[in-house]
Amino acid sequence: MKLKHTLIVFKKEVLDIARDKKSLFSNILLPIILMPVLMLLLGSGTRKFQQEMSENITVALTRESASDEAQEFFKTRIAIHDENIIVKDPVENPEEEIKNGNVKLVVDIDRDFKLKLEKGEPFSIKILFDDSKSSSGGTVNVLERAIAGFNNEMTNRRLQELGIDPVILTAAVGERVNLSDGAPGNMMVSMIFPMLITMLVAVGGIPAATDLVAGEKERMTLEPLLTTRASRLSILLGKYFTINVFTFVGVLSTLTGFIISYLISPESITMGMGNVGGIRMQPAAVLLSLAITILMGMTFSGIQLTISTFARSFKEGQTYLSMLIFVAMIPSYASMMMQANDLKTYMFLIPVLNTISSLKMLLGGVFDYSKLLLALGSSFLCVGLALYMSVLMFKKESVLFRS
Repeated sequence: MKLKHTLIVFKKEVLDIARDKKSLFSNILLPIILMPVLMLLLGSGTRKFQQEMSENITVALTRESASDEAQEFFKTRIAIHDENIIVKDPVENPEEEIKNGNVKLVVDIDRDFKLKLEKGEPFSIKILFDDSKSSSGGTVNVLERAIAGFNNEMTNRRLQELGIDPVILTAAVGERVNLSDGAPGNMMVSMIFPMLITMLVAVGGIPAATDLVAGEKERMTLEPLLTTRASRLSILLGKYFTINVFTFVGVLSTLTGFIISYLISPESITMGMGNVGGIRMQPAAVLLSLAITILMGMTFSGIQLTISTFARSFKEGQTYLSMLIFVAMIPSYASMMMQANDLKTYMFLIPVLNTISSLKMLLGGVFDYSKLLLALGSSFLCVGLALYMSVLMFKKESVLFRS
């Protein structure tokens, strides 16, 4: 193997792919344009969804229970406990009114509620809602909190009438103290960002890998290349480094789109769950996580080159390589809800999962260098195995020249 030959092959392949305007658009320009649009749409959609469930909660009484006393009681004693509750006119058909979106909830109060209230007996307030509509089912807890507020008010009043201090009912008061320095949106970023990076790295080199061996087999341009003075290992490494380059170019393009989204609307990358901030990062941890991510990309590049070599044609190569997305998706979704302090040691030894875990640890401000070094070591091993498989496959005449 000669480095000179490897560089010549590398330069040739990069220029060949760079001449393809469709590849450049889909791998570089499209992510930069598409990512901000997607993130802004998702962010605004999530914010709208949250607003629907917490603001402008329209509630109406059923016509049967909507006496003047019941209407006045609901407005002044229940709805007053939450400013987002809006009391509408009574309705005849609760199901139809909720379905049409005229109201979100319908309430049916006991006909003799006033008599029971005076006697100190509990009365029923039925909440009618449609759980198939998020704007209805998701708002029930708002009304339930308002009813709970009324119950607390009545309990305190009755105790005071008996000469008992209501404080006697409270044995302990819980107080929340969040020890995390991060902003509310950090959790969402640590869920999305590692998954996004992993999936991009896993599939970013597929177009290049498919074209470099399977595509050349179909075009019958691989045989002339093999007859040159360059050894097969030099040719293989030239193609391998080309796949790596286009993998990380695609990742950088998507990250650029991600950054543009953040600059336009910081809450867009957190799906409307608050701003990002307070993330502490140590340079050594950043470098280790970056190295682990790059090594995962190199591993997938080796696997893609192996599969492309095995494939008889461009289409067959695409079919096989498209399955790689699942290799990244399964661990990504399996660990999506986990935060930095939830990660186990074994997760830093498993390919793909080790990259996700390293990025989660970095974003969570938790720095355990022993785990990061474990992930780095296992990543080096994976790169070696992937390259070894590529070399074995590239040396097999029966595989390389089959049609």
